[in-house]
Amino acid sequence: MRDLRRDRVVPAAPGFLAARSMEIARLDRVAREAAAVPFAVAGSYDRSAIMKAAIASARAQKAKGSKTPWSQLVGFALKNIWRTAKAQRAFAAH
Repeated sequence: MRDLRRDRVVPAAPGFLAARSMEIARLDRVAREAAAVPFAVAGSYDRSAIMKAAIASARAQKAKGSKTPWSQLVGFALKNIWRTAKAQRAFAAH
């Protein structure tokens, strides 16, 4: 009976690179989901959704190994998200 237990293969835990890759993929998915939310609703901006998307985007960039300081990453992300929000609002107005 003990020999049968020894024959079973123990599932290997993901290594460092696999875990890092999985985390980057998860953060990319979260950033895409946050960016898919409408930022302009009924003529006004959803600031909470904009900030969530910016933070998710900055986290994804940081996980990919960016050496840029956090404040600059969030600043770049906010500029891009606001640009998208303004475009959504303009598109909804027409």
